[in-house]
Amino acid sequence: MKVGILVSGGDAPGMNYVVYDIFEKLSKIGCELIGIKFGFKGLMENDTVQLNSQILEENKSFAGSILKSSRAPEFKTSKGIKKGLNTILKNNFDAIIILGGDGSLRGAKELAEQGVKVVFIPATIDNDLTCSEYSLGYYTAVHACQKYIELVMRTMQTLNRSCIFEVMGNESGQIAEGVKISSQPDYTISEYDSLNITKLVRDIKKNKKESLTIVVQEKLINLEEFKNELIAKTKREFKSCVIGYLQRGENPTKEEIKKAKAFSTLAVDCIRTHNLNKVIVFKNSKCTMLSMNEIL
Repeated sequence: MKVGILVSGGDAPGMNYVVYDIFEKLSKIGCELIGIKFGFKGLMENDTVQLNSQILEENKSFAGSILKSSRAPEFKTSKGIKKGLNTILKNNFDAIIILGGDGSLRGAKELAEQGVKVVFIPATIDNDLTCSEYSLGYYTAVHACQKYIELVMRTMQTLNRSCIFEVMGNESGQIAEGVKISSQPDYTISEYDSLNITKLVRDIKKNKKESLTIVVQEKLINLEEFKNELIAKTKREFKSCVIGYLQRGENPTKEEIKKAKAFSTLAVDCIRTHNLNKVIVFKNSKCTMLSMNEIL
């Protein structure tokens, strides 16, 4: 079999390991794995690359994506889908493996509806795909936040300052919730812990700690305005930090590698047994597969 693999949307730690592991496993059963660069954009433009075992192994423990990635709004159109199908025909791909988030899953569905054999792996630090309890990259993103907060708070505590940390997540509060557990901030503002500014100010005034930690999910509030309001109303010194892309750039943790291995092993099983048009998911902490028809 000849299989194409692409990474779409935002990168997530662990992607390189999945590509490496799938390449190694498919090679052992006589299947050829071809890289498609820049996600669905590369699929439309026939931007393919021969994968190299040595390069994949050298990069397997690093964040980012050796296959590159991009946003590809054109693929949402019939013209874009047609371009992608032409690339699949030109390269005689028997199946396509896709790593990505919600938008990438919709793209995988479009291909499946056009008769392409697809295997999809959830890979987004936002961990917001309802079909799976876990998406590749989430543990590492939370770990990156925890490490960043610990380092910044050392200097905050030295100067008796408090700090507001904005974490990523797009429209999802999963990272904020993970950081709430791992870092145990004094206050968390997310879709699960909505902001009541009056109560928050009252609580801060009563709090005897010299340096407070507040974690905020992105896109919920204006960080600068929120910081200034707290300074004015509590008479404390607050700083603000946007953790941002550090959450994507952290190398995958040992736990992340375990998840990556589980995803890649089952994806290869799908290819080996021709059990295709599947989404690899975690349900009840176990890696399993669902038919695309079950979740879309």
